[in-house]
Amino acid sequence: MRSRKPILFPKHKKIMEILGENIKLARKRRSLTILQMAERANLNRNTITSIEKEVLMFR
Repeated sequence: MRSRKPILFPKHKKIMEILGENIKLARKRRSLTILQMAERANLNRNTITSIEKEVLMFR
């Protein structure tokens, strides 16, 4: 069965954009690579990338 693309309301979309930008800026301020940040956060590298690019998939 194909999964549906989730609906993200404009208010929530804006929040996710701000969150992604803040995470990216914090990572760059600390001179961390995406891989280093993923290891510290115990997340997959692709997860960090999708958060920063606002391409999140909800389940």
